Amino acid sequence: MNVTKLKPRQTPARELPQHLIADADRPEHRYLGSELLLYLTSGKLPKEALKDYAVLRWAFQAHANPAMMLSHAAFLEGEDVEHLLENAYDEIFRLAGEGDHPGLWVQFAKLLGATDAELDQVARKPLAEVIGFPRTMTHYCRKSAAEGLATWWGDEKQLPEAHGATALALTKYYGLSDETVEYFYEHVRADIEHTEHSFSLFEGYVKDRGDVVRGRRAAAVTLWAWREMHDGILRYLRQKYDF
Repeated sequence: MNVTKLKPRQTPARELPQHLIADADRPEHRYLGSELLLYLTSGKLPKEALKDYAVLRWAFQAHANPAMMLSHAAFLEGEDVEHLLENAYDEIFRLAGEGDHPGLWVQFAKLLGATDAELDQVARKPLAEVIGFPRTMTHYCRKSAAEGLATWWGDEKQLPEAHGATALALTKYYGLSDETVEYFYEHVRADIEHTEHSFSLFEGYVKDRGDVVRGRRAAAVTLWAWREMHDGILRYLRQKYDF
């Protein structure tokens, strides 16, 4: 007697992350394919532009606030909220000197020669493309559980690869110390753990095709905003250093 094996039912909660993985591989969404990272990871960005890169991108880290990190906690239940709190702790709430991400970026910028005045100024008046990224994430985290989860998972899924390659290039081509690039190493460690845990959350909050469509759109716009942040910085650097 022939027995026909039934394929596992493709639920919306399984479909959404599959779409997010495929969408992240599209050329226009690949973090490592952004032009600024191509310059950095090949050692072709002028060394004198590194400090400006660190200063300009600080505005994102300065505005990575609780609203961006925790808004979608309103849609979650029970222990799932604890995951978001742990993520927020890793990103912005760690004590100074304990691997807090804003502090590590300040360390990176200052070891490249940035001053407190320069960092304060760019936090007050960021490039539109830079402030657009955290505001995009905040927007989707306030809309629904599916959109918030897709936004964060889609972004963090690419960061270990992007930050790992950047760290290696900064040490190889620019001679920066491990202390200087610790921000990038820390993100590799943290975001691998975050994405693995976040994957399981889709099962409880992606209910129907509407969630799949909205989550996929939220992630795609977030990936575009991340790349646009870096494209905006590159436009500034090209104009200043004429390369």
